[in-house]
Amino acid sequence: MLKKFQFYKNIILVVASALTLVAVTFAWFSTTYNNSLDYIQAEIGGDIVNVEFYQADENEDYLPLEGNIELTDFVPGSYNKYKMIVTTKTADPLNMNFGISGLPEDMNEDLKASVCIKYSLMSASKQTAADGTVSYVDGTLISESNGYVPLSELTDGAIFSGISLENYQSTSADDFVIYYEIGLSEDSPSTIEGLSSSLGDVKISAQRIG
Repeated sequence: MLKKFQFYKNIILVVASALTLVAVTFAWFSTTYNNSLDYIQAEIGGDIVNVEFYQADENEDYLPLEGNIELTDFVPGSYNKYKMIVTTKTADPLNMNFGISGLPEDMNEDLKASVCIKYSLMSASKQTAADGTVSYVDGTLISESNGYVPLSELTDGAIFSGISLENYQSTSADDFVIYYEIGLSEDSPSTIEGLSSSLGDVKISAQRIG
C-alpha cells in the first residue's frame, strides 16, 4: 500500500513540475500591457516591449491616457482619437497583438454593435530636440483596419493578432505607433441614447517569433 501511495505521489509531482515549466516558458515568450496605469508600472520591467498610452484632446494634441476608456457622451458619427507608442526592448524578432479585454458581460448588444474601432500600425523614428523634447515621426504603414469595425465583430476582443514586426526591427529599441479611434457609427439606433459602459482594457501583447 505504501509503495502504491509513493507511486501516485511521484506522478503528481512530475505533472506539477511539467505544468510549472510550461507556465514559466510562456511567461518568458510573452509580455502584455494594458491601459491601466498600475498594471503598466507593475510590468515595466518586462524584457520585450514598453508601451505608452495617449489620448488626443480637442486640439488633437496627444496627452497621457490614465485609466480605462469610458463609453460615455458619444455622439453618433464622432470618434475619440488615441495612440500608443510601442518600443521594443530586444533585438529578437517579435509578433504583436492588439485587443480589448474585460468588456462587461451584460453590455447592451445595440451599444456593442454601434461602438466601432479603427486602427493603423506604423513604424516610427524617435527624435529628441535640443531642449530634451521627444517626438516620433511616422514611418512605414504596417497594417490598418478595413474602416471602422464594430465591437460585436471582434473575435475574443482581438483587433489584430500575430502581426510580425521582424522586417521593421533593426535595433534592440525600435519604435512603433498604433493610432486608433473609438466612437459611435453614424447609423447608431436611438436605443443606445443614454447608455454608457467601460470599454475594459485596451491591451498590447508581444511574443518572440520562433
